[in-house]
Amino acid sequence: MLVSGLAVIALGSCSSSEDIPSPSISKTDDAIRFAASTDYTRVSDYTTNNLTSFNVYAYTQTNGTGNMTLFMNNVTVTKTGTNVWTYSPVEYWPANETVNFYAFAPAEWIGSSTPLDAISYDAYPGDQDVIYAVSGPLVGHSDMANAQVLMNFRHALAKVTVKLSSTNPELRVQVSNVIIYNVDTKGNFHFPSGSTSDAASKDNIGTWTDQNSPWMYPLHMSQTTSEVINLTTTPTDLSDSSTGMGGDRYMLPQALPWLNNGDANDMYIGVMCSIYDVTTGTKLWPNANTPAENLVPGSTFGDGLLKFPLSTSKVKDWQPGVHYTYSLVINSNDDMGQIEFGTPTVDTFLDVTTIYD
Repeated sequence: MLVSGLAVIALGSCSSSEDIPSPSISKTDDAIRFAASTDYTRVSDYTTNNLTSFNVYAYTQTNGTGNMTLFMNNVTVTKTGTNVWTYSPVEYWPANETVNFYAFAPAEWIGSSTPLDAISYDAYPGDQDVIYAVSGPLVGHSDMANAQVLMNFRHALAKVTVKLSSTNPELRVQVSNVIIYNVDTKGNFHFPSGSTSDAASKDNIGTWTDQNSPWMYPLHMSQTTSEVINLTTTPTDLSDSSTGMGGDRYMLPQALPWLNNGDANDMYIGVMCSIYDVTTGTKLWPNANTPAENLVPGSTFGDGLLKFPLSTSKVKDWQPGVHYTYSLVINSNDDMGQIEFGTPTVDTFLDVTTIYD
């Protein structure tokens, strides 16, 4: 491979949340009322501010023991213009029983399943954030005004953003296509047993199993020369609505194998591009010496293919509720040598940075 590349992977996960305000209600009946919050992230995600409805299943247990009995069956809870969460018909706290609440959005996510089942899900094409919440076991407080069930939502998927840039002023890097390869698109989600209103732990974070059906996620596809991206020192964010196919990708949490340098089931970001000398206009890459694995037969623009693995020595899988940003810097070294990957480093708090050079 005759081009060097540097990629920085930053991972972020916001744990702060903000409760949606609800007005005081003076009545002291034992109606079940809801309030909701979710981790605050980017505009395309579900957030405390833009969440307007969610669906709820609830189950009762006698004194919190024994089998759970269906109590609320896929009820839609909606936020009014005055920030009050309403649903119909109103339910009341049952006597001598505890209630477990399971909530989720969007409404179509669960389908014909219930939160007590393993929920099959197809994440492709990756344009939908999905969230879930668990609260309980709870009992009613008829002597308290406006007692509410707080649903603190967590993100069920991992979010992936890809950015591209070039910092060598002597080169012109033209990118035609960017595709993430071999990502599993289907799997089974399992609601946690513990309340998501508590601090995050293994008991209150949903899990995924049986991930399968690997496929490709196109992030940018050039049909004409006007759609080709010319890289600059300012990173091009492929999640920007005006660039590429627009939007972040929400993907199943999963392992990120890289065992065969991009062959077989390896997972990687493939960048189809050509590199030119700015002064002479000479095409530097791909060229007659480019290895076959970096050639793209039939490419409209005569591009080669660079492969950036999704995993590193520190990061072997995607986790739910974590935002992974891959910043790919495509440059050339002095002798146009092969791509080499440097030792990755990982910060231990909130952001994780991995460097390839």
